[in-house]
Amino acid sequence: MAEGVNIGRRRLVLAEEFMFTDDVAVKRLKILVEQYVETRKKRHDVVSAAKASAAIREVMPSCPLSGKAFDDLIAACAIEHGLGVLFDNPSTTGTES
Repeated sequence: MAEGVNIGRRRLVLAEEFMFTDDVAVKRLKILVEQYVETRKKRHDVVSAAKASAAIREVMPSCPLSGKAFDDLIAACAIEHGLGVLFDNPSTTGTES
């Protein structure tokens, strides 16, 4: 019976570690998006979602977000910085229902 409790606790610890790792990855992603937008706003008025995601995936290949969620993160950051957003990512264009 004690083994069952230990196994349950072990699974809980592993799940918490995974969630923590995922949280760290999302925070890192947000920082990378912020840096990308900051760099772009010096010379441009618009951020391309496709170019942003490609550039960020070069630095972070195991990106925790993809598709529309990633585009939305890029757009939110760009809008916060007063920039327009070009939703030109072929994997997410035309997916509205």
